[in-house]
Amino acid sequence: MNRGGGYKRMSIAGMEEIIIIQMGGTIDKDYPRTKGGYDFEIGEPAAKNILNRIRPTRSIISSTHSICRKDSQDITDHERVLLANKIEEGSEKRVIVTHGTDTLLDTARFLASHLKMAAVTDVTVILTGAFTPEKFKDSDADFNLGVAIGAVQSVTPGIWVAMNG
Repeated sequence: MNRGGGYKRMSIAGMEEIIIIQMGGTIDKDYPRTKGGYDFEIGEPAAKNILNRIRPTRSIISSTHSICRKDSQDITDHERVLLANKIEEGSEKRVIVTHGTDTLLDTARFLASHLKMAAVTDVTVILTGAFTPEKFKDSDADFNLGVAIGAVQSVTPGIWVAMNG
């Protein structure tokens, strides 16, 4: 049973479903030609494109959501509270957060403190990002998300970071 007293949503072979939440950052950056490539914008969750390429067992990823689409240096505690609330209120026990690398550890620390105060101790959260945008040919985004998908299914509940293996 989950925190709310209901039953856990399970997918194939008893694996718990995973939710992916976008915060923004380099992994989601796009450099549109309309701006001459000199400016960036945060687009749709890169995780959607990556999942189409790496093709994990489809039924283990329940959904993707976006909390914000910001460079991580612009993420505030307001967005971190929205993220913590989404995790706290959700039924999924396995959460992957895509995030910019500049403040990824700040968000990890915030989540650890906030979820502990809210007595949420049965959720596994993996934060990941990329050093180059998913849109780039030699991006580390696919690998990092793949590592996060493996990690979220194998580590104990808590707040974790998965980058570069």
